[in-house]
Amino acid sequence: MPRNPRRHNLNQFSDQEKDKLKNVKKELAEAQKKEPESLQAFNDGVMAIITIIVLEIQPALHEIHYQQFISNIAVFLITFFIVADFWYDLHLSFSYYIFKPSKAIAILDFFFLADLSLLPVMTKWIMAENSSFAVANLGIVFLIAKILEYLIQYFGAKNTARYSQIMRIIISRSFIRKMTVTLFLNVILIILSLFNAKLAMILYLIVPVISFLFPVKRNKIM
Repeated sequence: MPRNPRRHNLNQFSDQEKDKLKNVKKELAEAQKKEPESLQAFNDGVMAIITIIVLEIQPALHEIHYQQFISNIAVFLITFFIVADFWYDLHLSFSYYIFKPSKAIAILDFFFLADLSLLPVMTKWIMAENSSFAVANLGIVFLIAKILEYLIQYFGAKNTARYSQIMRIIISRSFIRKMTVTLFLNVILIILSLFNAKLAMILYLIVPVISFLFPVKRNKIM
């Protein structure tokens, strides 16, 4: 029977390494029953502030402004779901396997939040001028946030699994795979936005929707 390439061959590791892997898995299972660290609470507060972008939507005082009003709501919803998707991913990360964030993780998280805070500015820009250049800049901010999110998850998971060589190998491979796919898809989206801004915005909405409908089982690293 052919071996599934997605399954990791544990025979090459010692019984001690296998025991370490079991201990890490047990810690991950126990972590799901606990509340996330205070850094996650800080994330919640900053991301909640980001939602005030809704105040930038001007009401349609006349019928001729209604189309612009609907367009602004659509842009807001795209940004809102992007932020919600980031919150969801990091909420699970801090809940499941980033038990005690190190100083490096905290610094990465601060840069992540600083970048994510620019999304309302990008959204306001698109509302004022629905141009390809504005959408491309939103795409750049999104890409930077995604890279920082993966770095937070990577270093957090590596720190949790520092005693398990097997887990470190799996985490590194997963990180490289996610970074490669993310860079490729987002560069394509940024280039597309320069030629078709509306299609690019629709695709930016699809990304978090797919993430919610088909979530990765983050509580199972293997």
